[in-house]
Amino acid sequence: MRRFDDVAVGDKDTLASDPITTRQLVMYAGASGDFNRIHYDQAYAQEAGLGGVIAHGMLTMGIAGRSVCAFGGPGAFVRDIEGRFLTPVRPGDVVVMSVEVTAKEMRDGTPCCDLAIVGEAGGRRVFQGTATLAFPR
Repeated sequence: MRRFDDVAVGDKDTLASDPITTRQLVMYAGASGDFNRIHYDQAYAQEAGLGGVIAHGMLTMGIAGRSVCAFGGPGAFVRDIEGRFLTPVRPGDVVVMSVEVTAKEMRDGTPCCDLAIVGEAGGRRVFQGTATLAFPR
């Protein structure tokens, strides 16, 4: 378990997803209710000008959130997370999320750190965002 006292500005960590699969995208569609065919129908996604099936943006955001949680470890919680999807994630991609501590301070009596998040897949930057992680007192 990572403790607030052990965290320093500049600390970094990475988390890699398993390769994204079409099956995973179909399962995510069922869980989220987002059944847009661009996420599972290759021909339709190509006709839409996307070059093929793309992952749900919120699936990518979920991988970002998982990387923040992994950095904090048990007991820490995500207080805030936001980001931008820069390029599509596709089946077969392994998404590597990197987090870096950009600030560390007490906020309303809660120990918090801010993180910069960058996601890459196949040499492409696919996600960029920030998060605030709160630690137990």
